[in-house]
Amino acid sequence: MKFTFALAAIALAANAIAPALALPEPAPAAAAPTVYSGEAARSLERRTNSGTVRVDGLRYRRCPKTSCDAVGQYSIGTHITIVCYTRDGTTVVNGDAGWAKLTNGYWVALANGEYVSWSGSIPYCT
Repeated sequence: MKFTFALAAIALAANAIAPALALPEPAPAAAAPTVYSGEAARSLERRTNSGTVRVDGLRYRRCPKTSCDAVGQYSIGTHITIVCYTRDGTTVVNGDAGWAKLTNGYWVALANGEYVSWSGSIPYCT
């Protein structure tokens, strides 16, 4: 009996320290970069938002500031496609620092929705 008791005590002690001696699991491999092609790429392009110019002579510029060159202007009712918007490093127009980047790479002031109307959400430019 003493021999069985001693073996049982040794087995319990071994089971108690076994987790501490176990080797850690290897780290998972880094995920491959995501590449969008085909239909997935086209669905990302659809994340743009259409807008309508609400004022006549809305200037579109090379950057989101009134000090940047005005390349041209839109007439009232012109349909534009907005990619994203920013409020960082912009000129405040009619109390709003928001400017929209268009698919052609130019910028228009949003001016609290007075210059451009749109539906849905516009992503923030990163």
